[in-house]
Amino acid sequence: MKSVLRCALCVALGVWLSGCAVLKAAIAPSAPKRVTTAPRDYWPSRRDYAAFRSAHSDLLEPNYLPFMAHRLVGDELLGDYLVLCRWPDAAMPLKLYIDSPVIPESLQDEFDSVEPQEFVAAVEAAIAKWEGELEGLVTFEQVSDPSRADIELVLVAEQAPEDLEMRKLGVISFSDACQVDRPDPDSDRLIVRFEVQSLHVYLADPFGLLNPAQVESIALHEIGHALGMRSHSPIPGDLMYRIMRDRAVPRLSQQDVNSFVTLYRLENGTIFGHVPPGGRDVDPGPLAPQGPPLLSLAPYVDPRLGFDVHVPEGWMRMETAQGMLAIDGVTWDYSASFQVIVHRYPTLESYLSRFGAYHLGRGEVIDSEFTEIAGKRAFRAVVLNFDGRSADQITLIEVGDGRVVAVIADCPLKVWGQYRNWFEAALASLEIWSDPR
Repeated sequence: MKSVLRCALCVALGVWLSGCAVLKAAIAPSAPKRVTTAPRDYWPSRRDYAAFRSAHSDLLEPNYLPFMAHRLVGDELLGDYLVLCRWPDAAMPLKLYIDSPVIPESLQDEFDSVEPQEFVAAVEAAIAKWEGELEGLVTFEQVSDPSRADIELVLVAEQAPEDLEMRKLGVISFSDACQVDRPDPDSDRLIVRFEVQSLHVYLADPFGLLNPAQVESIALHEIGHALGMRSHSPIPGDLMYRIMRDRAVPRLSQQDVNSFVTLYRLENGTIFGHVPPGGRDVDPGPLAPQGPPLLSLAPYVDPRLGFDVHVPEGWMRMETAQGMLAIDGVTWDYSASFQVIVHRYPTLESYLSRFGAYHLGRGEVIDSEFTEIAGKRAFRAVVLNFDGRSADQITLIEVGDGRVVAVIADCPLKVWGQYRNWFEAALASLEIWSDPR
């Protein structure tokens, strides 16, 4: 019996939507068994991740490693196993056969036809991106004989199957994909074998043929599942998020790269954690910071945009396209965030005319004023979001050289009083340099 993971395109919304994988495991009688339907609710938490990180301190961050874990039925004492299962190092290079399509005339645009080789080249580009981004940990060898292949990638020159409002653009076939044994109940890993036999990528939707860039994105996403990604990233900007927006240039995000590089650096079969019997304990909610604010000893320095800032000690920091983000937690489960964004606007008024509705229209503005920060014009506001559970503190600084620096901090409303002093301390440490252009 084979089970499949289906990836779909939501035509009405113009986004690409991917479903979830279901694995069947061939295992020894005493081993944990594969869960095909979750008997108890589970969503990874940063508490689980922190426990795992304490034993594996060299993880690349940020990542969504918990969402890569395969869930296996465990026992009444420990609960279900969450196991990281992937291709073994000895399997490299993975032998890949690409089944070139035969495109019927009925799908071709008479004024702009697409050759089959263009779709094959799109898949080859996807393969090259995975190889390039994963530091040589995963490699492929393209073969001309499907009987020699570890994975057969079939380009299907027909409309993707339809399921209600969704249109399936990718199907991965799992047959005995994750084979598991548990030789030692006290071990922090299981002995696993992993394989994915085939995946299909559809080349058409109701509007006709997809373009090669779209096919490259679909192939990139499906190959990620074939490399061991059990579920989907919870972060919308990631390639492995369940909804893939139409990108001009298909790519892996930094979180995608960090997650897969970490997966292939860890020992195959590493146990990420357990789902407690009866499900996870009730979430205690956000943990408020204790004591006076403590900031990082070393500042975050951004020479691209001309600023540096000390963020709260122990918070995860990451570069963004227009600045930086620091979070108390992990990207997919955090209590508070502090973000610095640099925009090219000459005045506060010009910036607010463009983004004011976005910042101030998310809830009730309970405090706002034009003021001065470090001798520069500034605007400050506190917004209680319409969700009734969180608040934003927005600080805009007119630099005077054609830039406006936006500092946005947020946290749950119930711990706003405790976090606000930490936000103020980080803001006070912000230094803005002369325009780096």
